[in-house]
Amino acid sequence: MITFRGIQLFPAIDSIVNLLEQPAPAAVLGLALGVGLLFLSRKGFQGVTPEDPFRGLLVAAMAMFGRLLASVLLLWVYKAVAPDGFAPFAITFAVGFLVTYSVELVRFAGLHRYARPVRTRG
Repeated sequence: MITFRGIQLFPAIDSIVNLLEQPAPAAVLGLALGVGLLFLSRKGFQGVTPEDPFRGLLVAAMAMFGRLLASVLLLWVYKAVAPDGFAPFAITFAVGFLVTYSVELVRFAGLHRYARPVRTRG
């Protein structure tokens, strides 16, 4: 509760913090933000073109470090604001990004095309 001299300030912020300390909303928010990081990652690499690959890789590298910094700050702020909901948030945040990133890697590498063909009985 945010109070000043016994007077409750910003009751709406208090209810949001209470909601973020619950495991289910913390996990859903972590998963959504983790998946959102993947989409930011894809946007960062769209600038890599054959015409100017150096510029594209430079922008992609800067975007990668920006996402890393944003992730660290997001986790730090969540830990400070809602420490009871931090564990489910952090776990699903990491899992959301890693799982969707793995799916994208398989898709872009074309590994799903090398699956064994299903034999037909005949």
